[in-house]
Amino acid sequence: MITMQPPSASPLLPIPVLFSIMEPSAARYGHRTPEPHDRPAALPSKVHGANRCGAVVWEMYTLPSTEDRLKNGIRLSDCYHAFALLDDWIEANFDGMSRAMCECMLSGIPEQAFDFPDKVRGFLGPTDLVPKALREFERYRYAIYENIKSLLKSGRLTAYGKEKITDEKWQTIPCQYFSLECKISFDENKVTVEGVSFLDVRITCLESLPIWCAVVAYGDQELVPSLMRRVGACRVKMASKGSIHALFDEIRIFRRYFCSLMQKEELKGYYLGTDEQVSPTLWNEHKIGLARSEICIAPKKWRHVKIYTPHPPLNETDTNTLATATKRTTANVSRVPSLPLPKTQRGNLEEDGRLIEEMFNLIRAGKAKNAWQATDLVVDKAAGHGTIKSKKQRLHARFQKAYKENSE
Repeated sequence: MITMQPPSASPLLPIPVLFSIMEPSAARYGHRTPEPHDRPAALPSKVHGANRCGAVVWEMYTLPSTEDRLKNGIRLSDCYHAFALLDDWIEANFDGMSRAMCECMLSGIPEQAFDFPDKVRGFLGPTDLVPKALREFERYRYAIYENIKSLLKSGRLTAYGKEKITDEKWQTIPCQYFSLECKISFDENKVTVEGVSFLDVRITCLESLPIWCAVVAYGDQELVPSLMRRVGACRVKMASKGSIHALFDEIRIFRRYFCSLMQKEELKGYYLGTDEQVSPTLWNEHKIGLARSEICIAPKKWRHVKIYTPHPPLNETDTNTLATATKRTTANVSRVPSLPLPKTQRGNLEEDGRLIEEMFNLIRAGKAKNAWQATDLVVDKAAGHGTIKSKKQRLHARFQKAYKENSE
């Protein structure tokens, strides 16, 4: 017999109701809200007597962990899953890792072991031999981390860290730091460069994220490992029917939550190749395509979109560093070279100096996350007859040189 507490007389408190217990993998955030309601949400259509309990049904609201990522960026420890399908290289390693994971489970390693991918061997007995599939899993997993490190080196991903964990704001970790003696501790949210440690590291993506990556990055991180295990098993065609049905349920709830963030403009989407924002009213869980990162804007009309990734607030030291670099860049550009340059080249150098200063100011004001994005914003003003690509490369190289000189 089920005993239920009588509802409070206060009309502001939620009323307990009966509803079907959700499976362990189902997302809880689909049934909560920060504000109390005077009546419960509608009951699910299937309620069985053996699977009932007294509970409070809540409507959707933003999770505290998601609020943190919306304000301060994606944690380094979360990017392992969030960027698993970001590009072809990581995707190929994710598929290999998923295949090895399924083979490990067939050999007797429990599925729950993969909630802790760096500690899977702890689920083996003291005399058990390490299966070949587990070695393959670890090799592919290591390759994913190396792919992410390469993206940090290239500047496609930008990292931010703190000198002290108690600092309220972050500083940018320049992409060239990852080419030095660098240790990235993903599980600890820590980057150590030449003996200097950056804590509580956050990551943003220069190109913004495709929809699927954003769905994972800003979903319930407690449920993401289970979601990605099932995604991986389905991609290598080794999932059971039960797992496939559970995956569909999880994806539906993740999509619903993601669309609620887009509708409230806590995240913003833009059409690919443009700066035009997608109208919040268009975000509907039934009208987004995860595989191709697209949204339906009219009957049978789809457009590719990208999701902007918020970055953390930068501290004053970081701002002052950029300001100092700007002064040095301007001073260097103003010097007359010992050998006269051709008129066109001299004009390009002076114009580039002004654009580099503008790039510093854009980053300092938070309008650009890194040098590549700042270059995109000013490249139309660049002098010369080269292509857009060559101008961007020229501006980026001169910006990096000025930044490096300032660091020295």
